[in-house]
Amino acid sequence: MTLATLIHQLPLIEISLVTSIICLHLVRSILNKAHGLIAGLFFVTIASLVLLAPFAAIGAPWNLPFAAYIRGVTGDLSILSLLLILFTWSGWSAFRIASVTPILIAVIAILFYPFALGLTFFDPYAWGYHSSVFAGTVLLIAAIYFFAKHSWEALMLSIAVIAWSIHWHESNNLWDYLLDPFLAAWAIGLSIRWVIWGRPKQNDLDGWGIDASLMARRKRGRMFG
Repeated sequence: MTLATLIHQLPLIEISLVTSIICLHLVRSILNKAHGLIAGLFFVTIASLVLLAPFAAIGAPWNLPFAAYIRGVTGDLSILSLLLILFTWSGWSAFRIASVTPILIAVIAILFYPFALGLTFFDPYAWGYHSSVFAGTVLLIAAIYFFAKHSWEALMLSIAVIAWSIHWHESNNLWDYLLDPFLAAWAIGLSIRWVIWGRPKQNDLDGWGIDASLMARRKRGRMFG
């Protein structure tokens, strides 16, 4: 396989990995059983290979790999969604995200999509086209995360800007590397859940590895302690 062919296949590889990891967690939830690292990697590897397999070459009635049909429905996910699913769902403490992150994403999505869909004359989506100011703002937010000791968010935002700068996906708009409808729905849904049922207790982790320590300190009256 040449480098050009590999680059062309990257979106399908990404969507197959994401789909396999989501399926792994669905199986885990249905069976109500934890899985070890080796078993999880084995499941994801086999499922990804099945989604990428060229079944048409052996006489299957469909012309494309299953991953291509999934991509046709979902489109290319944002870099943030990819990194959250690939790493944060692993539950490793190094990839935990701060409690404020889903709320920040939800607020941005609620403010962004009505404007981007043309409900007003103001279009923030245009900022994402070759805007060094917008890219610099994103990197500034990454720096704030870094100095606030949330290096995972800082790294995700930095990778998103780098991916946009080298045209990792088909889109050349930075917004498409930072936000997508699925990420927005997750962040809004999680924020609503926190409003209704309360936020996680300290050291509690959900399926996305959310670090609740910030909110726990806030409840104790020590936001920065």
